Amino acid sequence: MEQRHLNISAPAGRLLAVSNRIDVHAANTTTSFSAELERIVELAVPVLASDRPNLVVLGEVLGLPLALSGPRGMLARSMRSASSAIPLLAPAYAQRLLHYRRLYPTISLVRALLLSLSDVLYRPFTLTLSHLAAKYSLYLSASTIAPHVQRSTSAADIRHFGQRGASSVYLPDGSGVYNTGFLWGPDGKLLGTTDKVFLTKSEQATLDLTGGDLNAVRAFATELGSVGFAISLDAFTPAYLQRLDAAQAQIIMQNDANDQVWAAPSVTYEWQPQEWLNAVLGSLQDEYTHLMYNVCPMQVGNFFDISFDGQSTITKKSDKNPDSMRNFVGNDGFVHTVTGKVLRGEILAVSPWYCDDPGNAAPHLSVQQRRNLLMHAGKQLLPGGVNANAYPESVIFADM
Repeated sequence: MEQRHLNISAPAGRLLAVSNRIDVHAANTTTSFSAELERIVELAVPVLASDRPNLVVLGEVLGLPLALSGPRGMLARSMRSASSAIPLLAPAYAQRLLHYRRLYPTISLVRALLLSLSDVLYRPFTLTLSHLAAKYSLYLSASTIAPHVQRSTSAADIRHFGQRGASSVYLPDGSGVYNTGFLWGPDGKLLGTTDKVFLTKSEQATLDLTGGDLNAVRAFATELGSVGFAISLDAFTPAYLQRLDAAQAQIIMQNDANDQVWAAPSVTYEWQPQEWLNAVLGSLQDEYTHLMYNVCPMQVGNFFDISFDGQSTITKKSDKNPDSMRNFVGNDGFVHTVTGKVLRGEILAVSPWYCDDPGNAAPHLSVQQRRNLLMHAGKQLLPGGVNANAYPESVIFADM
């Protein structure tokens, strides 16, 4: 055993959350998107620890722009809405799409399209992030949309489903397409994956994704402790957290890409950032014995007419009351919006939003006055706004 593992005074590791701005045109080619993934990971390089292991957690559906890559996605990339862009991919992949409709007659056109994109979605994402994990000797996590795959070296498979000149192709091993979290180790090897179990309405209705198996959720051993995925909505769901706790995970990787306006009411509550505490602090309450840390990076930016927005956090289980100066914009205290329970714990780090909470400079403002000012600022970030897509990128970190 290495001596540093015996030094109990040294930090166990560094947790990092990277919030990147999604960029459709970074996926003009799969090569350019690999360069974009490298840029995103390198945002964290200046603050990596040199004397302890690092866990870098990236956002949710990080590889989504790959669906639009290459000459076949050129027309789709020029559209202004996702609903008009996605159908334009169908003619470009018509032969593959018809193949999967014949193979799985009951699947939707969207599902058949995503199966047709298997190699495009899987190859650049996994190979690039595996390389970067090894290059910087870190644990690296991210999620993307892809089927479960098998690798084929058949010349016929490569010709029909792969890239010209490639030596292999990744093919779907079934009809499912998932939102999957990937974890690579410091040697670049894949330590494991977890499929998102509880899907949002848009993931079901628009993308026709397949929900994961709750009983398959597990934890993965690392030098920092036992880590497990709770992708976005999974981190809000008690049944999922109970399963993750039963697997004795200590660190939650909450890869996220919130597709609602951040500084605004959500579908289910009057102020979305207040509701977000239900996950980033709610997942660390006493009823979950083993869950000790939550790392939640938020991918941000306008994907056509769909806006991803939010603030990244790193939180820790604690009997302390959270510091009132470390909170999301527009929030009022630390209470679970469903149960009404007062939330305990520490927000070790929180990323800045587009603008500061007005209450910081003007404490006399009421909660509603603060929120009204924040909502006005948030609307400016939307497509067509005066500050459209000016979401800040960020890297936050905390030592365990």
